Amino acid sequence: MPEFEPIRKKGGRKKKQTVAQSLFPCKGDSVGEVIRKIVFLLAILTLIGATAVIIWFYFVRTDNLNKEVQDMLSHRGESSNDVISIKINYTNEDGTVEEKEVTILEEYAEMYQEYPDMVGFIEIYPWIQYPVMQTTDNDFYLHHNFYKVPTENGTIFADYEVPITADSMPANTIIYGHNLLTRNMFEPLSYYRRQGIDFLKENYLVTFDTLYEKNKYIIFAVFLANTTENWGEVFNYQNFVTFDSKSEFDGFVAECLDRSYYYTGIDLEYGDELLTLSTCDFSCLSDMRMVVVARKVRPGESPVLDTDTFIDNSGYDENWKLKRKMCEAYGVAWAGRQWDTSWIKDFEE
Repeated sequence: MPEFEPIRKKGGRKKKQTVAQSLFPCKGDSVGEVIRKIVFLLAILTLIGATAVIIWFYFVRTDNLNKEVQDMLSHRGESSNDVISIKINYTNEDGTVEEKEVTILEEYAEMYQEYPDMVGFIEIYPWIQYPVMQTTDNDFYLHHNFYKVPTENGTIFADYEVPITADSMPANTIIYGHNLLTRNMFEPLSYYRRQGIDFLKENYLVTFDTLYEKNKYIIFAVFLANTTENWGEVFNYQNFVTFDSKSEFDGFVAECLDRSYYYTGIDLEYGDELLTLSTCDFSCLSDMRMVVVARKVRPGESPVLDTDTFIDNSGYDENWKLKRKMCEAYGVAWAGRQWDTSWIKDFEE
């Protein structure tokens, strides 16, 4: 019986390509094969570039920022009520600036020498610990650090409209900071929304010391605000640095409570000093702000609250309407005012 001979294809067995030949265009490739290889190589280069950016963003930049913060904190003295006299650039009521000798907290004396635009120090320990800057606009410290060096990280700063001095404070001190993915600056403010009422129960007190006195504030509202009419009615909370009347004050705090995720139930009255913390929010719509509003602890008042009385207002009512007020673009109707109007002294709707 004749031996079986397999039929061989014309041209014989195809020569195996090397790794380099399979990745890079080479002689003999068709036009389509060259294009495929070029597209693949571009994709690899893009992936490498993106990985490098991520590494820089999360490790190099974060490390640099943390070094800045640690250097800043190293200039802070031990916490005490001791005061010293120091010459500072003092802003008068007419806006003019002069060098003047004032009494400031010794704890912040060295920091002030290092950061001459510093007006105070904000702390929600251990999440937020920064000096607060103030200058003649609300743009400079969006793009500069404590040392006035340009950086996209910016730093924490107070609204410029009412200077913080030894003699005066804004009726509502508004403090701004970036929401960085590196969890620096004001990013921890988002924990009040993301981690729920339990986070608030552990962090309802905010310390905001000016150069001249120590202050504590109790949070009474946490909410999201849209900044563009594309999403509906805009609550311009940033315009309320001063209050010309009781009705203006009442209207502001009522709007804050209407929008709040939670209630701590503290009482409010015209003449109280307020503190508003503001940062960007990326959780649902663009151009949103995460806002935390607090009332200064009054003289002789205990800053300790019974957290069991806090109310979670973040959900829906029995008709699936939102308990808190949100912009129209959110797509869910508001159930209406949920809080006790007696919380605002002599409140008139």
